[in-house]
Amino acid sequence: MLRRISIVLRAASPWLIPLLMLVALGAWSFASPVGSSPDDDFHLPSIWCGLGERAGLCEDSGDPATKMVPTPLATASCYAFLADNSGECWNPDAAGLFEAERVNTGPLYPPVFYGAMSVLASPDIEASVVAMRLANSLIAVGLVTAVFWVLPRRLRPALLLSVLASAVPLGVFVYASTNPSSWALLAAATVWISVFGVTQTEGRRRLILCALAVVGTVMGAGARADAGAFAIFGAGLGLLLGVRRLKQSLIPLGTFLVVAALGVGFYLSAGQSGSLVSGLPSDNPPLTRSQLIANAMNIPTLWTGALGGWGLGWLDTPMPSAVSVCATVIAGAVLLIGARRPTWREVAALVLALAALYAVPFILLAQSRAVVGEQVQPRYILPLIVILLGVASVGRATERQWTRSRRLIAAAALTVAFSLALYTNVRRYTTGLDGTALDPGTFAEWWWPVAPSPLAVTVFGCAAFALALLALALLAVPISSNPSATESDAPAETGGRLDEDVVRADPEHRRSLRTFPRLTT
Repeated sequence: MLRRISIVLRAASPWLIPLLMLVALGAWSFASPVGSSPDDDFHLPSIWCGLGERAGLCEDSGDPATKMVPTPLATASCYAFLADNSGECWNPDAAGLFEAERVNTGPLYPPVFYGAMSVLASPDIEASVVAMRLANSLIAVGLVTAVFWVLPRRLRPALLLSVLASAVPLGVFVYASTNPSSWALLAAATVWISVFGVTQTEGRRRLILCALAVVGTVMGAGARADAGAFAIFGAGLGLLLGVRRLKQSLIPLGTFLVVAALGVGFYLSAGQSGSLVSGLPSDNPPLTRSQLIANAMNIPTLWTGALGGWGLGWLDTPMPSAVSVCATVIAGAVLLIGARRPTWREVAALVLALAALYAVPFILLAQSRAVVGEQVQPRYILPLIVILLGVASVGRATERQWTRSRRLIAAAALTVAFSLALYTNVRRYTTGLDGTALDPGTFAEWWWPVAPSPLAVTVFGCAAFALALLALALLAVPISSNPSATESDAPAETGGRLDEDVVRADPEHRRSLRTFPRLTT
């Protein structure tokens, strides 16, 4: 029976799984009102002004540091930090313009994300924000899907594991938001593995991966300055993992140089980059030795914070403990399973990724004169978690270790975490967390004027995510334990010989190729 289901799923997977993931992210697009993502009081006015001054959307205020934007944007986050208050306080029908003092006129952030989202800005604030969230959901699913199908087969599980194991709950919330961090996460997921893939392919596939690496870098670095630095770091790890001989590495090195140039260019063009050197604005005195020691011991709470340990939105929507437990266990499993019998390159990349995940928040906190829990948020370092999980999963042992039973258990755990997180987030804004009804739409004080009911959004979103994970769990089945009987990772124009050539040139993988099956996802 499972074999028949697998055959059907395999035939439908190219469009079915992306569609289900798009529905799941679409549910998050409706799961909270306008202004619910962090710092939306800055990001929304910046989006409305992303294409410059336009009548009724973004007008001159007479002060170069401020802009006049639609009045509803002024109160879009009226419920922030008030978990028991619903989204009812916001008035989308307020008329006129107000002077936004928090807007990207510096510019503090790079302009690409704001400019792209500004295309969808209109006087109808609610319709515009929903359109932006759905567009970001589509972009995320589309880019990950494109990278997946162009990658060599043995690298595809690393992409999926890094994205899925880091996505719940903060990742899915951010991907489907109007926050620039959505593109920063997407760049972290795709740039490093695209560069790695460039080292493992030839012909048309290699050129497409080069292009995807550049696209991911422009998106990430064009949204946040730190994403440019993360893109360079990830691309460097991709080279470390994949480059064997300099003669065969001119295109991968060229791709890395383009990524580095773009990352540095966007980084230097944004005022935000100064925060990465001097820290976030703070009036606190320098940290004491005891505070530095406390920070050193508490950095991991930022990691688990991205996996449900901290609240969503303005950090005011606490997640049930089951969310954090399930998500953290799965992320830990990805690390432990992927780290089995690594090569020296994989060990080096893993150590560097883990060191960055620890050092970046520690240094940023020290420069900002802040302790863990202040200033630095989990979403700032979530891109590094994505890279770490991916780097840990590139070994040839990964897929064999993820047996069907383990895949199904992981899918079930992530579905539980996703479902509880989505339900809690919807209920927080319809009634406030002081509501007790099982149906998040019961006694709802706020909801979109045109949208499925809160219960329908929750049920369909959870069902779509569960079905997508189930399909992936049933499809990821090695077809042979004999390497000679499997398909090649190389494109047709290479004659199917690339992987064998790479292995012959790299003795590190000879034993693993004899021992582990090829990937067929």
